[in-house]
Amino acid sequence: MTPRLSELPIFLVDLFGSAMMIVLSILALRYAYRLMRREPRELLLSYLYMFTLALMAFSVGRGVGHIVRGILVNIGYKDVWESVGPVSGAINTISFIYIAAITCYYYFVEKAFLLLKQAHEKLGVAFDEIRRSRDQAILLERCAISDRMSATLAHETRNPIFVIANFAKSLLRKSDMNDQANSKLRIIVEESHKLERLIDGILKAKHDLPYLMSQVSVGELLAGLQKIGEDKAEAAKIGIHLSPSPEELWLHVDRESVLVGLTEIVQNAIEASPKGGTVDIATVRVGEKVIFRISDSGKGIPSALLPKIFEPCFSTKEFSAGLGLAFAREILKRNRGLLEVVSIPEGGTTISVAFPLAGQTD
Repeated sequence: MTPRLSELPIFLVDLFGSAMMIVLSILALRYAYRLMRREPRELLLSYLYMFTLALMAFSVGRGVGHIVRGILVNIGYKDVWESVGPVSGAINTISFIYIAAITCYYYFVEKAFLLLKQAHEKLGVAFDEIRRSRDQAILLERCAISDRMSATLAHETRNPIFVIANFAKSLLRKSDMNDQANSKLRIIVEESHKLERLIDGILKAKHDLPYLMSQVSVGELLAGLQKIGEDKAEAAKIGIHLSPSPEELWLHVDRESVLVGLTEIVQNAIEASPKGGTVDIATVRVGEKVIFRISDSGKGIPSALLPKIFEPCFSTKEFSAGLGLAFAREILKRNRGLLEVVSIPEGGTTISVAFPLAGQTD
């Protein structure tokens, strides 16, 4: 039995539509599979693949059922279709149950995934906190070690240096010494005084000696800084250029400890500058503060290392204990000095130290 002419268009549309539904569902499943393989950790794409698989099963079951029904009914085997039709309906029902099941599955899995994601973020925050605490503990340990080292060295060397300086002074007072010997003795006395100032600065930073606060001229500090730094600059073939403020400015500080702290910064600038370079030392008034700016002509400090340069025991130089800048910041801070560092790659580094003018508070 063939379909009547009036039913033929309906039969063809049903046949063609069922076939296209099967083909399109297979193509959709293939594309969903490719997306899932591309991002295997993306939960939504996994759900899309499973959902497309269920739709393909439904499309195949429904499409094949329509095609078989159309053929069997139109060739006179309607009774055969009535016996196998429930199987096609069962396949469709199972497909819908499967779709509902994976949808519920996706809901619960997504909920669990979000909980896991939140737990992961909390673990990340906790890990960062542990790492910061560890770094802080290491820094505190370094500070404690540097404090013990510097205090012990200062105490143990103070008396011998004092004896050496006094012995050299007593020899200088003898009239039978020749000029060459006197010159060498004066060098010993001057270098001993430098060491005495450095040791006193260390002991003051560690509260083992009191700060002797007084009115000090900025010009006097600048001249003292130039005198102390000239020898090392000359040996390194580095020029020192001074730019004093035109005003006469005064600070209320401990003169010797401020000179020690600024000298450490100048020495670092000299060491950072290439042979033939220049270290600029300038003083300028900004509002109610006096700023010492010490600039080198070196290669600058990498931005990743800038936060570490004032940490005890940190140094970019091969043979260095890494105590100079940490000590300088500590002793200048005791004199109400605030440090700021600006470094430009291949353009040098500038360290600024700001002090309140005499009579001003922080």
